[in-house]
Amino acid sequence: MSRSNIKLSRTQKAFTLVEMLVVMVIVGLLITVIMQGFGYSMGMYQRVVRVQKNAYSEVLAYNWLRSTLGSQVAARPKDRGLEGSVNSLSTYTYEPLIEQAGLKTRIEWQLVQSGDAVSLEYREGEATFAIYRWPESTGQFEYLDEKGQWRNHWPAEKTDFPVLPESVRVLINTGKEARNYVVSITTRKRAEVTMDEALYGR
Repeated sequence: MSRSNIKLSRTQKAFTLVEMLVVMVIVGLLITVIMQGFGYSMGMYQRVVRVQKNAYSEVLAYNWLRSTLGSQVAARPKDRGLEGSVNSLSTYTYEPLIEQAGLKTRIEWQLVQSGDAVSLEYREGEATFAIYRWPESTGQFEYLDEKGQWRNHWPAEKTDFPVLPESVRVLINTGKEARNYVVSITTRKRAEVTMDEALYGR
């Protein structure tokens, strides 16, 4: 083999410094792009998880509200019945969150304004639970009467045997939109009162 062939084969096996620098720059750029894409994907994943968790909590709060208010008990003599304002309501229900289902239980729902946020709270006996919180919002309870009018208090009129409203709703105003959480009352609106109860309050 001639000296020229040996010299050519040696030059083909080696990389120059410039070629090495170019390769390192390309590899560095690829790693940077990959890491940025990975970071974006992780951020997107965390946002999706946060939104899903928040939506699940909101649905759970509404289902609890619906189960307790949808099974209310119409007032009988010596019962207090549904007493409601824009900030709170108390009533008897067959679907309490703590006591056994089917037992007539006095409960209370409250909307508590704290700074620029409003929280939905539930009270049963001595126990109180914060159920859900809407940041930068205000809220109120409203009650639908038989004429289809929403009222900000209940009973709509004073009577010995007040009826239950057709529906109860939580109206949340976020500033950008209004959210309605409506619960239809599926139980009997008026109590079955015997003649003795009507005459003697028994």
